[in-house]
Amino acid sequence: MAIRFPVVLALALLLALPAAAQTTHDEAVAVLAADLQALEADPSLGGLARLERLQARQALAEARDARRRDREHKLALAGVRLEAARLAAEAELLAEQAAQLDRERDQIMIEASRLEAERARRESERLRLQALAREEALQRELEQSEADRVAALEAAQAETEQARKLAAARAREAELARREAELAAAIAADEITDAAPPPVRRDGDRRIYTLAGNAFPSGSASLTAQAQASLRALAGLLAGGGAITIEGHTDSQGADAANQALSQRRAEAVRRVLEESGVAPGRMKAVGLGEGKPVADNASAAGRALNRRVEIIAN
Repeated sequence: MAIRFPVVLALALLLALPAAAQTTHDEAVAVLAADLQALEADPSLGGLARLERLQARQALAEARDARRRDREHKLALAGVRLEAARLAAEAELLAEQAAQLDRERDQIMIEASRLEAERARRESERLRLQALAREEALQRELEQSEADRVAALEAAQAETEQARKLAAARAREAELARREAELAAAIAADEITDAAPPPVRRDGDRRIYTLAGNAFPSGSASLTAQAQASLRALAGLLAGGGAITIEGHTDSQGADAANQALSQRRAEAVRRVLEESGVAPGRMKAVGLGEGKPVADNASAAGRALNRRVEIIAN
């Protein structure tokens, strides 16, 4: 009786491949289901090893419904159960053959019958022990694989935490540098006594003051001393009530997300100077609009310079 290529080895080859999509998992389950159906349809083995075949069906059902993180383990266990059922059926068949030899020993040479029955029993035991050994070996491999996965996950988490701490440290350094630049500009602004507020235009009842893009160094959200002095002069004009919206704008050069973040930081910088100059913080709202509202053509340097601005809108 020929024993087919073990299902466990086929599964080991499957597990050696990179993790696939749901289709690959379903195909692997279908292969095991076909093998189980073939075993149960085998005229010589189908009625044997009922308990082991039941366990194989249950393991196959668990593999079919397993969550993504449990699929490999459940699929491998189903393969082991199926192989164990096949070996148990073969062992039972050999046992039946041995029993048949025992029944025939009165008709043949007693010694020959005894030796043949003993050989069949030894073969049955060998197959059973072989199945147990394979199951234990695969279980050890699965446990080692799980340990390796956990170790890799912990290492990745440690690297992520280290990167987060490094990013936070760099952010703190950048914030300190920004504050130092703003403080230096504020000190320099104290010496400017004749600064004028930003140019203004009216839109209905609204006054729109425009702070040009040269109020900030390139790529920076730190106001120059001249720009701070101009905003201090503007703060005196904003006394009283009414909402104030501060809108940051950029040109179209650079990535959208970077432009959005830079325009927000610049609007916040203007809001801080106005607050420090006496404008009530509850009246002000700072928003970054990135490159979304140009007032000139971004195709020219002059147009881009006009688009790089912060508008202070007083209602």
